[in-house]
Amino acid sequence: MSRSRTPYEDTSVPSDRSKGQISKALRAAGALGVQFDEEWGDAASLCRVRFVWPNENGKSVVRLEATTLPADGRISVEQRERQAWRGLAWYLESNLKAATFGLIPFEAIFLAHFELPNGQTLGSTLIPEIEQGRLALPEKT
Repeated sequence: MSRSRTPYEDTSVPSDRSKGQISKALRAAGALGVQFDEEWGDAASLCRVRFVWPNENGKSVVRLEATTLPADGRISVEQRERQAWRGLAWYLESNLKAATFGLIPFEAIFLAHFELPNGQTLGSTLIPEIEQGRLALPEKT
């Protein structure tokens, strides 16, 4: 049985070019700044984008992370990192365009990725609560 291809797995676009695409898209959409970060591991790496977004009451920090798929005999760690940065670049660019166009409000797209004062994201705080049923609405009787 053949293995299915994952998105961007054969990209030849260097990570720096994907980061440049991200910066350009964020600047065009109105972000106030961007930061790129990587954590390298033996099996997988973490690719992180943090950007500052203006709002009515000041600024918010939005953080997106992509954990690379594991390298295997066919695909190297470096290729997996290029793949992750491509995915982040296209995700951000398309969603920022949707928000700029007015199709979906920016906050609705990125709400789970807003960074809280404790360094966690809103999603990493609330999703476990939802999964445990602590934020579920009671059933109607």
